[in-house]
Amino acid sequence: MAATFPAQEDDLFSRNLQKRYNGLVMVRKRAIRGKGAWYWYHLEPILFQNQDTGTAKAVKLRCGLCSALFSASNPSRTATEHLRRGSCPNFRHPEVNYNGIGPKSTKHNLLALPPPLAPLAMVPAFCSSEPVFPSQPDKPQLTQSQIDTAFDLLSEWFYESCGHVSFSTLDHPKFKAFLNHLGLPCINRSYITGAKLDAKYEEIMVQTKSKLQDAMFFQLSTDGWGKGKKRNNSDFPDDFASISLNLPNGSTLFHKVLFLNTNSPSSDYIKDILWSTIIETSGYDVFRCAGIVADVGNINNIVLQELETRHHWMVIITCQSTALHKLLRDFSKDLPLFTTTASICLKIIQKFESHHYNGLNICLTRRPYSSLDQASAKISAVENVARLFHKFGHSFTEKVIPIDPSDRALSDVVQESKFWKDLDCFANLISIIRDLLQEIKEDRLCLGQCLPLWKELKSRITGWCSRFEMDEKPVMELVNRRFAKNYHAAWAASYVLDPLFLVEDSCGRYLPPFKFLTPEQEKDVVKTITRLTRDEEAHIALMELMKWRTEGLDPVYARAVQAKERDPISGKMRVVNPRGNRLIWETYLSEFKVLRRVAARLVFLQATATKLNWNQSFLSLVSSKRQSNETIERAQKVLFVSLHQRFERDDFSDEEEKDSELSSCENGMSLDQCLVRRPVD
Repeated sequence: MAATFPAQEDDLFSRNLQKRYNGLVMVRKRAIRGKGAWYWYHLEPILFQNQDTGTAKAVKLRCGLCSALFSASNPSRTATEHLRRGSCPNFRHPEVNYNGIGPKSTKHNLLALPPPLAPLAMVPAFCSSEPVFPSQPDKPQLTQSQIDTAFDLLSEWFYESCGHVSFSTLDHPKFKAFLNHLGLPCINRSYITGAKLDAKYEEIMVQTKSKLQDAMFFQLSTDGWGKGKKRNNSDFPDDFASISLNLPNGSTLFHKVLFLNTNSPSSDYIKDILWSTIIETSGYDVFRCAGIVADVGNINNIVLQELETRHHWMVIITCQSTALHKLLRDFSKDLPLFTTTASICLKIIQKFESHHYNGLNICLTRRPYSSLDQASAKISAVENVARLFHKFGHSFTEKVIPIDPSDRALSDVVQESKFWKDLDCFANLISIIRDLLQEIKEDRLCLGQCLPLWKELKSRITGWCSRFEMDEKPVMELVNRRFAKNYHAAWAASYVLDPLFLVEDSCGRYLPPFKFLTPEQEKDVVKTITRLTRDEEAHIALMELMKWRTEGLDPVYARAVQAKERDPISGKMRVVNPRGNRLIWETYLSEFKVLRRVAARLVFLQATATKLNWNQSFLSLVSSKRQSNETIERAQKVLFVSLHQRFERDDFSDEEEKDSELSSCENGMSLDQCLVRRPVD
């Protein structure tokens, strides 16, 4: 067991490097678009990989002006020392002349100046004979075709921004001046929100219907039930549920957003909505709906069980991402040591926030603790204090907590090594869940992967208990309890029918992994297959299942389905043909007359609901009763167009959330800078 830990640590180190690299690349992209620090114009993240294993081994920053390499741990300091202080021979700073004589000002005044923008770095120095500002170029003369193309792109940007950029921007004088500078005429708001929007909406609607009609079957994916809370000074709650459609080819179509007008939808209401959506999307051919994956929030899962009981051809499951989130909450509530450690972390965070330490907010999660429930606040506090500790070490508490005699008890606690050991322990536990959630998101977890997912989770939890000398029994009881609440009989059936999980035996045959199932799960395989077939064909399906169990799949085809290659971006091994498992059943395994129909529907089903992050203020506008019907209709069309484009790009992320995470301590202030008090107003 001990020999496996270095390999696990190396893998974790490599994954963290990959995340760091991806984060730096994203920060740089946003900075180039004008939403970040100036120095990213000149610094480029570089990922170095091990030539033998392909895993990440280092992340560096390369200067685009002189090709010098630097550590990526502190981009701001690199920019200061290499660019501002003149180490780069090709960088010309506007504040420093060619003779090396800088402006006479104190360090305090220099820090008060805003950082220079990249284009200013190319402006000649003050003592140069060249003009400081170049002459204004003549306005470009554009053809009508160029103007139309520019406005088409501008419209697409407005649609995809979906409320992050207001349509009133079109009337802003500076925006009009910008268009004029480019040689473009002023654009009328009705140009984007009128006929052009209608045409774009109809175009996408036709494409969506065509793709849905071409699909042999589909799965309904719905998320967001019962999560809304009323905004302050608002007459309506932010309660939105999204519905999308998963197709057998791996693509996902956005369908619609429901405005619930209640934060506690009833079971009957949810059932009616889901069933009416199935009828609407299937064109009354309801057998085309192979199932539903749903995040039903706090509503009892009985609503899903009742739907499945009524409609035997469907598999209706709960979202596994939500299950892991709930497991993390179980840990925070039911592990006493976790609760104790989290309580201390909350006090530390409150102490830091109450003393207004300059720049500290960049190191913390941006969501206010007042908006979080108790479990979420505990988890966030542990993560934040662990982040602060890894950044600053023990010294940050020495400068803050002892200053107030009333906090002597808290000071004594945090001076003990046990607290920091416990903090590291539970921060690692949270990281285990977070890593699995990220893997689920990247790999788009399928139904057959659910059993391996929970097996992998238990393996990581066992390793965690061993590493931190934790009693494994109470932790594993929570894992098993959450597993039992989310387990579905179709998991086992999809697992043994999916060619991705065939196991090679000593004779070279590729057989279904029945040996990894419990006796109860073997019964679930039979139960599921029987339920998904017609009564008169059930016995045929079971005979074919026995043949599949004893003969399996031809080794040539099995190896082709399971073939993997290394992803050049993430460095992970990925299946070469992710849809090959379904195609094998639909094309090659023709001797299975009944079982193949069941298998083709089971193996494509997704196990997590598609979670969308959107501009809440825009959705509030769409659902507002104070708006006219025409305005709401226009806003809903923009929403449909925007989300469709995001599905096309496979981008369901929240840019504001990414900015918050990636800028965490990103500007690299020293400990002393971060712990300078702000003056109190």
